[in-house]
Amino acid sequence: DVFAHAASKLASGVSITNLGSPMPFFKKMIDRQVKATKKQITGSIVRVDGVGNLITNITKETFDILSKGKDYTIQFGGEKFRRIHADYSHADQGECFLVFNSLNLLEIGIYKGNASQLLGLGYDSTVNISFEE
Repeated sequence: DVFAHAASKLASGVSITNLGSPMPFFKKMIDRQVKATKKQITGSIVRVDGVGNLITNITKETFDILSKGKDYTIQFGGEKFRRIHADYSHADQGECFLVFNSLNLLEIGIYKGNASQLLGLGYDSTVNISFEE
C-alpha cells in the first residue's frame, strides 16, 4: 500500500519533497455519465473484470423506466443484440450475452470466453440502447 508507506514516512518527519519525484501533470479522470432520452440510452464500459466481462454504467432501473415493454436494440463495437439474459447460465458456450449483474449494471460477456478481447472493447467504449416506438 503506497499510501501507508508514505504516511509512515511523513509521520516520522521525512519531508514530503523526499518521498518521490513531482508529477509534471495529472490526468483528470471524468466519471462517465449515462445519457438517456425517451428513445435511447447511451452509456460506457466502466470496468473490465478479470475474465474479460465488460461492465457498463447503464443501470437496470434506467433501462426498466425507459423500456416499458418496448422492443430494443443494444449496440456496441459493431454488434447488435435484442435480448438481455436473465442470468449468466442462459447463454451457450461461446455466445455473447448481456445480463444485469448483482449491482444491477448491464454487463456484456462471452460464456466461457473473454468479451473484451473477442469484441475488441474496453474501458470507455460506448454502449447504446435504442427503443422502438
